[in-house]
Amino acid sequence: MNATDSLTNAQRAEGFAAEVRSHLSDLPADELDDLLDGLGADLTERLDDGGELGDAAHYAEELRQAAGLPERAPGDAPRVTFRERIASVEQRAAGWLAATPGRRGFRDFAVSVRPLWWVLRAVIVAWAAFVVFNHPLVNGWPISFWSLVFTLALIVLSVQWGRGRWLPRPWIEVLRTIGNVAAVVLLLPFLFSSWANATSPSVEYVHEDFSADGIVQNGEQVTNIFAYDCEGNPLESVRLYDQRGNPLTTLGEDASEPPESWEENSGFGIQHDFNPLAKDAEAWNVFPLSAAEVDGTTGEPGKMEPATPPSGYFPPLSRDCTPGATADGASPTAEGESGDATEKKTEATGDAEAADTKATDAP
Repeated sequence: MNATDSLTNAQRAEGFAAEVRSHLSDLPADELDDLLDGLGADLTERLDDGGELGDAAHYAEELRQAAGLPERAPGDAPRVTFRERIASVEQRAAGWLAATPGRRGFRDFAVSVRPLWWVLRAVIVAWAAFVVFNHPLVNGWPISFWSLVFTLALIVLSVQWGRGRWLPRPWIEVLRTIGNVAAVVLLLPFLFSSWANATSPSVEYVHEDFSADGIVQNGEQVTNIFAYDCEGNPLESVRLYDQRGNPLTTLGEDASEPPESWEENSGFGIQHDFNPLAKDAEAWNVFPLSAAEVDGTTGEPGKMEPATPPSGYFPPLSRDCTPGATADGASPTAEGESGDATEKKTEATGDAEAADTKATDAP
């Protein structure tokens, strides 16, 4: 007889002994313990030898008669505890499985894969707890660190219980039985949920608000600014302020220098520095900023030089565009040109008057 059969017979004997105890529950506890001492081992040995257990009530009456004890009083029903009921059910199930060769084969196979059931039992109980407490699941499975720790802890506990360990109190054995029943009941829902999540695609829409410090346009951070006059000519040094008089910069709130940019065409990074005219004043709101290519191997920037404006033609804003116009519409260039014209006109007038005088004085 192999170890599997012995273990199964021991379980049957334990259930039968619990049922016999229930039929003798009217006896004092100490007397009952003396009467049933070693009964489980005797019954296990009988099963190992190919014998059967028979009826528990009849066996209890035989023990009464052999010990010379009085019969149970009429109407004194045996007190059956929950543990004894569970043991009785297990004993009957073990007897049913041992009745035919086919059932015994199924029983032996089930016993051989018990470690797999111990793990599956813990996973099912953990899954049920996650569903009850509305824990976030991805395709039916938890993904957080603590959910993994919780599941692994249940697996260790379930395996130890399956091995007969960590059961110092009878009520813990009852808890193990409740866990078995709950796992069996939830087995089909668990398998159905796992199959449904595995065969159906999971689409999750995540909306993230984009936020960046400095100046942002169309979701992309601005790293440099190039200004042009009304004729489309680039300006070398332009100071920018907002509506409150605060300097406009490409820096973040806590940044000490502008962010690096990336040149898509050439595939190298660009680091920025102060505009050449604003370096001494350390004014970051003077544009365009200086720029230098970053070496892809060393990560060090090259020589800082005035940034090159983007290529392209920027047409004049109007035909009457006067570059460098002031806020009141006057133009230093226009005034200069007007003064030169007046001076030339005065000189021309003086030359004409001198010519007329010479003509009059002529004989």
